[in-house]
Amino acid sequence: MKKVKQKYFYIFLKLFLIVLTTALFLQTSFANLQNPREMNNILIYSNIDYYSQDEDNSKITTGSSSERRSHLLDIYQPKDCKLCPVIIYIHGGYWVLGDKGGLSYKAKAFTDNGYIYISINYSLAPDYQFPVNAQDVAQAFFWVKNNITGYGGDAEQIYLLGHSAGGHLAALIGLDGRYLSPFSLSPSDISGIIGLDSAAYYLPSLIEAEPENKDLFYWAFGDNPEDWEKASPINYVREKQKGQIVPPFLLLVAGGREVSKSVNLSFYQRLIDSYYEVTLLEFKEKDHVSIDYELGEEDDPVFPSIIYWLHEHEL
Repeated sequence: MKKVKQKYFYIFLKLFLIVLTTALFLQTSFANLQNPREMNNILIYSNIDYYSQDEDNSKITTGSSSERRSHLLDIYQPKDCKLCPVIIYIHGGYWVLGDKGGLSYKAKAFTDNGYIYISINYSLAPDYQFPVNAQDVAQAFFWVKNNITGYGGDAEQIYLLGHSAGGHLAALIGLDGRYLSPFSLSPSDISGIIGLDSAAYYLPSLIEAEPENKDLFYWAFGDNPEDWEKASPINYVREKQKGQIVPPFLLLVAGGREVSKSVNLSFYQRLIDSYYEVTLLEFKEKDHVSIDYELGEEDDPVFPSIIYWLHEHEL
């Protein structure tokens, strides 16, 4: 009975979020992207359809409002930005919940440090199962790669930042070249990957550790363990060959979540053994939610670590 109640709670929560985000979409989806909002010295371009290659980037895909929202991104550009490095943020939410959100601590902190910050949506389960979500992230990366110079960004410096499920998707397109290859791109086009407390680099371990979330995992990936293996980024780590360019990884782990610690450590070791450049940091004072929500707040210890790592890897 408890599991049934939990299942219906998640269904209700998702329906609530769909209604809420639909209302926001109707208010802003047809905004004139040539006249962005300005706030705190940030130019904000809202609800750009990353499946559209129109020159004005204002064409919205057909379909339901929730479907259209799945393919939208927001750009937060420091005023007078020229060749700024770019951060693409991929939200978490067990692949069934979440939204690109609005102006956040993260967006303000990154733009204050001279980065263009982009937050994206992607298709959610149970309406869309894996690998549609990963394909969406690859499509969003392609759009940014092709268009960001028009917003003052550097197309040669694009980093992926993902929390939880978003960290899984970032790592997956950074390791399995099949997602970017349809766009004549490869993981080498990604300048770096930052994972915020994702325990999904090896899905079987996460699913075993959280039986209370079984329905969510099944919605996203099905109930076949072979499919969980196929969707696990750790299984696509290949030994780096001489001269091969691969994105460096920064793995950030919150305290108190044992499955996240163990999976990140295994992922870190696999990357090290395969000659990838990878850094693993643990923040015991953070939990799974606060490591993301408080990122960029005053006195947040995580954000300076990210900026330091980014400066080490910038061109």
